[in-house]
Amino acid sequence: MMTNIGRKIASCVPATNKGHISRLIGTTDIDGKGTTHPLDQVDPFMLLDQGTISKDSKPAFGSHPHRGHSVVTLLLQGQIKSWDSVTQETTTIEGPASYWVDAASGLFHDESSVILDESDTDQHAVVFQLWMSVKEEDRRKPPSLQYDTNLPVGVLKNDDSGGDVVGSIRYFVGGENTVIKTLHPIMVGLVTQQSGTTARIPIDSKFGGFVVHIDGNATYGDRSDATCTKNDVIVFADTTNEAEDFLQVTTMASSPTAATSCRYLVCAGEKIGEQWYKKLVVNGAIIAKDPNEAREIAAQVEMDKSFVPVSGQLVHLNVEGRGLRAISRGSFEMIAWLNDLKRSAREKIKITLCE
Repeated sequence: MMTNIGRKIASCVPATNKGHISRLIGTTDIDGKGTTHPLDQVDPFMLLDQGTISKDSKPAFGSHPHRGHSVVTLLLQGQIKSWDSVTQETTTIEGPASYWVDAASGLFHDESSVILDESDTDQHAVVFQLWMSVKEEDRRKPPSLQYDTNLPVGVLKNDDSGGDVVGSIRYFVGGENTVIKTLHPIMVGLVTQQSGTTARIPIDSKFGGFVVHIDGNATYGDRSDATCTKNDVIVFADTTNEAEDFLQVTTMASSPTAATSCRYLVCAGEKIGEQWYKKLVVNGAIIAKDPNEAREIAAQVEMDKSFVPVSGQLVHLNVEGRGLRAISRGSFEMIAWLNDLKRSAREKIKITLCE
């Protein structure tokens, strides 16, 4: 009888290091711009960066756009301040904390570190930024933001039937008592597991996902060799076996000089299964259903430097033969809808603006 060891592993991919930022998932955009990396995506996850920021007010990206995806900043340590074009407010949070953005039809935001004493390493900001794909219908919704500065922490056990506690899992997204509400099921948890133990982490067998190794030594799933390199990404294999609904992790017994625990980040989520295209622009990114749309939106954003409607009021567009539609003047929704009309129309159509 074969022992069920849970979810199997498809690959282990090292990070691409670029300055103080490491690329773990995600590669160049549709025009070859950006960071080249061998792991382009793990549905539903499209990008993951990790960094330790030791200087105040960094990174100095400034206000930059996001459109067509969800973004979560996982702040393990330190403080960051964020501004966004939705609330027009600046918010400072201290880790451990989550900052979740549903970019939807588009927004601008800015994030940077808050470090009063750069010589104090405890003040350095340790962060992951994770991007999630969404369905095309979600890209037509208004953007929204959420924060969680009181992350729930659960116990980690060595089996499914109430075994010994071997560590903890801090939920940045998902888990019981989470306050972050996501468009689609997502779980992101930082696990601290005692050395010399085995644990099972529940993961829906239909979900895609991965583990990021942070420190210590561990074997993941069916891998026979231990992973000990920081920021290695261990990608889950796809499965149709509902019994593979957990990830088994075994940590190496500690020596007198070794760490007494192992840390790793577990990310899993419902697969979206829709093709998407990324266009980098103004230090941010546009995600769209096809390359032409991505380029059109990026050009509009680069020209206007805004997704915000020009006046914000609703206007009515009367499209000959297609009726009346209420829409925000100057918004991306308006631009995208008109572009869709233009592409789909077989002949010229008359559009009348009715204030």
